[in-house]
Amino acid sequence: MSGSVRRARRGLRNLHARVRDGYDEFLHLEVSGSLVLLAATVAALVLANTAFHEGFVSFWDTEIGFSFGTFALRQSALHWIDDGLMALFFFVVGLEIKREVLVGELSTLRKAALPIFAALGGMIAPALIYSVVNRGGAGAGGWGIPMATDIAFALGVLALLGSRIPTNLKVFLSALAIADDLGAILVIAIFYTSQIFWGWLLIGLGLLLVLVLFNVMRIESPLPYLFVATAVWFCFLNSGVHATIAGVLVAFTIPATSRIQPMEFVAWARRKIDEIADKDVPGDHVLQTPDQQHAAQELQAHARWIQAPLQRMEHALLPLTTFVILPLFALANADVVLLSLDLPKLVLEPVSLGIFCGLVLGKQIGITGSTWLSVKLKLAELPKGVTWRQIYGAGWLGGIGFTMSLFISGLAFRSGVLQSEAKLAILMTSVIAGLGGYLILRGAPPAEAHLLDDDLTGEFTPSDDAG
Repeated sequence: MSGSVRRARRGLRNLHARVRDGYDEFLHLEVSGSLVLLAATVAALVLANTAFHEGFVSFWDTEIGFSFGTFALRQSALHWIDDGLMALFFFVVGLEIKREVLVGELSTLRKAALPIFAALGGMIAPALIYSVVNRGGAGAGGWGIPMATDIAFALGVLALLGSRIPTNLKVFLSALAIADDLGAILVIAIFYTSQIFWGWLLIGLGLLLVLVLFNVMRIESPLPYLFVATAVWFCFLNSGVHATIAGVLVAFTIPATSRIQPMEFVAWARRKIDEIADKDVPGDHVLQTPDQQHAAQELQAHARWIQAPLQRMEHALLPLTTFVILPLFALANADVVLLSLDLPKLVLEPVSLGIFCGLVLGKQIGITGSTWLSVKLKLAELPKGVTWRQIYGAGWLGGIGFTMSLFISGLAFRSGVLQSEAKLAILMTSVIAGLGGYLILRGAPPAEAHLLDDDLTGEFTPSDDAG
């Protein structure tokens, strides 16, 4: 075997290792975040059903804001979370979507076909089922609630199964959830906007063009983007279009190319390392000369430029949204007062039934059915090492709506009994869907889950014999 071939194979293995490590880091963050999110949800339920309930509710109703002359911006703490902090969460979601479309599992038609078809089926079927159950009723507007999948909890359940689950199933479910998020964002923007104030919206869209200009000019500092993005958020907040949509649109303007190409950086870094080596003082373990110190500082300063601004922002903000913003959202929105509710009656109300049937039945039917149909029609291919039983189990996990479902329920039902019904149904259904998916996947023979454990790279790889 020639040296060039060996080097090429070694480079390919290193690339595969980096891809696997990056995905493992993402998975670990999502799984850890799901535990914090679960703790916040339990805390909200406990506080809502104890003597602390009144103080708990009044705290979220506390108005927070500022004024400057005749201008004043004041919102309740709950609204600052739902309209403010969640805009940052949607910004990170937008960064993830853009990354996946450019270089990830949605970057080519071949890789994107299956998760997109699965996501479409997993959105359409639940919405139709909910609409049929609530046709003509007071809760008819909540049809978007069962369309969403909570990626953190879904991947958390997969993590409990460990090596029984092939990496390709985890990648498939992640790509499906990201496509699902995009669909949910479009639903919020189009169908849950009651009135549009066009003046504010046009100003906001004009500011988005400024961000696009920043991208074209290759401005990489986050400060100009932060300043204009805040103004975009404020315009959308006053336009009638939900302010979180601004976060997604701003994310699409963030540059996705790095200032320095990787191999250019490698060549430059080698020269700097050689400078340090040339000035080395044997026996010492510190950089002695000014030239060595300067070269080391340059390496540190320039290393960040091999990452695109999109990657740097996503890496910096993902822990914040995972461990702070989403738990705060759950703490503020999962406060269902169980003691004052007639639970047997409530679970049989149309809204509750629609959400239950949509998330539990609709998701598994939609995801599994659309996946099967797309494979049989040769529009997509089943991933290597993934069985139909595992696809069906993933369909159950898609029924864990939670975060996005709670968010949409707040838009569909501003307050009152319908919102309590929706929240309770989302919580109960997410538990049932997660448990059902876990049992189905755990029952799969281990041999089915280990077909490619030796050479999985984290890439979504279609099989050769699907269909």
